[in-house]
Amino acid sequence: MESRISPLARELMITFRRFQHRGKKNHRGPMAGRKQSEGMLLMVLRSHVDHGEPGIMVSELSRILDVTSPTVTQLIKGLESDGLVARSPDPADRRAVRITLTDEGVRVTDSFIREMESMVGGLTEYLGEDDTRQFIHLLNRTHDYFALREERERQEEEEIGQERDAEASDKGERPL
Repeated sequence: MESRISPLARELMITFRRFQHRGKKNHRGPMAGRKQSEGMLLMVLRSHVDHGEPGIMVSELSRILDVTSPTVTQLIKGLESDGLVARSPDPADRRAVRITLTDEGVRVTDSFIREMESMVGGLTEYLGEDDTRQFIHLLNRTHDYFALREERERQEEEEIGQERDAEASDKGERPL
């Protein structure tokens, strides 16, 4: 099969793949054996909930992390069984549940944050100021590209759906 991408695009794909393989190495430290999504949830809790406060609702965690509530619930179950988070009823609405970090969760999360800061600080030192600023600029442009592409695809899907609805209406059919 003949490739339809440029040699430069192929080189970019190979580089992305190198990062995927780096991520599969066994990690040491506070997040050893944990999913990246669990680390993100712990960091959100650490930044949004002070000790002694009622915690944050699953729906809010879902919104912040941009994942579904069932996904957050599954992450919480694992973290709760490991003693890192706790659920408690909302003082204003006993049907609602609030999520907080346990003391062990705070310890693990703070250690993880220090590890991340060390890693990013080391990368910044390695790249130097100019390359770091360029890297930030390119990452932001990359994010913008994918956001625009996603929006364009969403609009195209909407247009296709509207065209199908219009065709069905022209034939006297009711859209599903």
